[in-house]
Amino acid sequence: MVRRKTIAALFAALLSATVLPGVTEAEKGPQGCSRYVCIYTAYTGTGYQAWAEFSTNVTRGHHHIWGPGLNVNTPDGPWRGGQDSRRYSARGSGKVCAEGWSYSGGAWHSIGLPCVSIE
Repeated sequence: MVRRKTIAALFAALLSATVLPGVTEAEKGPQGCSRYVCIYTAYTGTGYQAWAEFSTNVTRGHHHIWGPGLNVNTPDGPWRGGQDSRRYSARGSGKVCAEGWSYSGGAWHSIGLPCVSIE
């Protein structure tokens, strides 16, 4: 358990220093991780964009991303760790979440649910 917490803390520190592709520092919105899923946001001037990624390879899975004006599921299939989902645009302020789902053993399992607040 201590090792998992240490890895999670290291991952969070690296995440905070991450430069998101195609996003300037001024546009960068809140981001966060929970277990094996990370959520990223960017301010667009007329709203926000949100996208997610798994931090580990997933043989079959998808993300459910929701927040103000947003409620989408990414395509179901294999995902590489670090592979960004499509960016989804919306407007509003409040909580934005991305739940990662992995299919194994004949059932769906939640493997992370990070949330951030958009202003």
